[in-house]
Amino acid sequence: MDTPRQPTETELKLVLTPAAERLLPELENFKPPRASSPKSQRVVTTYFDTSNRDLARRGLSLRVRRAGERRTQAVKASGDGGAALARGEWEWPISKEEPDLTLAARSPVGNQLPPDVALEPVVVTDVVRTTRMLRVDRTKIEAAIDSGSISAGGATRAVHELELELREGLPGALYRLALTLHAATPLEVEVESKLARGLRLNRGEPPRPQKASASDLDAGVRADDSVRKMVGNALGHLLANRPAAMAGDAEGVHQTRVAIRRLRSALKLFETRLEPHAAALFQNELKRLGRVIGEARDWDVFCDQVLPETFGQRDGSDFGELIRNMAEARRRAADSVCARELGAASFTALVLGLAAWTETGRERPRALGKGLNKRLDKVAPRLLGRLAQTVEKRGRRLRPGAAPPELHPLRKALKKLRYGVEFLASLYPPKAVKRFIKRLKNLQKRLGVINDGATATRLAERLAGTGHFELGPPVGALAMNGEQAYRKAARKLAREWSAFQTQERFWE
Repeated sequence: MDTPRQPTETELKLVLTPAAERLLPELENFKPPRASSPKSQRVVTTYFDTSNRDLARRGLSLRVRRAGERRTQAVKASGDGGAALARGEWEWPISKEEPDLTLAARSPVGNQLPPDVALEPVVVTDVVRTTRMLRVDRTKIEAAIDSGSISAGGATRAVHELELELREGLPGALYRLALTLHAATPLEVEVESKLARGLRLNRGEPPRPQKASASDLDAGVRADDSVRKMVGNALGHLLANRPAAMAGDAEGVHQTRVAIRRLRSALKLFETRLEPHAAALFQNELKRLGRVIGEARDWDVFCDQVLPETFGQRDGSDFGELIRNMAEARRRAADSVCARELGAASFTALVLGLAAWTETGRERPRALGKGLNKRLDKVAPRLLGRLAQTVEKRGRRLRPGAAPPELHPLRKALKKLRYGVEFLASLYPPKAVKRFIKRLKNLQKRLGVINDGATATRLAERLAGTGHFELGPPVGALAMNGEQAYRKAARKLAREWSAFQTQERFWE
């Protein structure tokens, strides 16, 4: 009883519609000989934490699960985030409804458990779970369809999802199966755990935006493994912000845009080594999706920053109110398009397709690209050098009086270089990386001010271009502010560029 099961759990959660829940059991993948006979039972899981939610803050969960007469206790630790979650799980059979901390303390994360504290039930899930063991490409995958509810703090929400847990084999088959199922009936990837959803439900909070986490890589890791980790990290960032972006949260939209840029930058970093046809397919769709999210982000900035800075807060001033209401309407329309794109079947296909492609490289390396079997620290200098070369080339357009459109390619190249440096930062001395990124940020800041001013003028002219000539005065005021910001930033831009050019290329 004292020896826990200690696997690393790799699990992909997929949200089911009622139609999908009815259809899945009829698919060939869910029938013999590809699948075992289904087993259904009621499963009640109670999650425990302190009154201050100390376990959740440490990235841990502690639960007691009752299935029939059997009770088990489990501790889970947060792990690598991607479309599927890989995390530590330690499980024991127990005889009571309350957790036994003496057992949990013996797990590898036992030293992270708060000592001598009172625990309380915080979330309860009550589902009918139907499980099957599937065989896909010599891989064993447990498929569990959960139908029931999450309860916390007197509130309840329904749960209808499919959990695909890798039991034997490599993760590529997990994603290939998910793509097959998604082609038959639309699914959505869910990266928020039932516990996290329950805690939000308890607090009555909407989905929260999340910033990207560092993608720490060891110098000795192979290049193909680093591609998987970078793409997985960026996919996790994208999926974590999808609910907030779909709800119209401005920071959620911003972080979603950042996640798309990070994905594109990861593919750009390894561009010359990736299989070109698949890479181009994903890049093109990410670029298209980025334009949609970028439109929503531009209207957020216009409404939340540009208009208040130009006309003050909502104080009834005629110029500000003339344009504000129309801008808010465009913003709502852009948010609606953004939510529709993130909820579309094509979005799920993009996420699962990217994950499947990078993971399949474990089984068939040539499917991912060539020259990826080398150590990352051996190829990293050439990868960063190529991005820096693009920056240098586009920096030649940096001349006195250069218009914003002429500077935009340099701004994009700097972003790709910065993300590339951040992806590979763990390979190099932290101080050198920090100095280099500081120079990059200074340049990006000046170019960002110029771009924001040009974008504000463009958006305002679009509003007026619908026949609203009464917007002439506020458009003029916005253009004047943009011109002033341009002149101020332009005066510092040459100096920042010169400082960047003399900055040591730490990877050489």
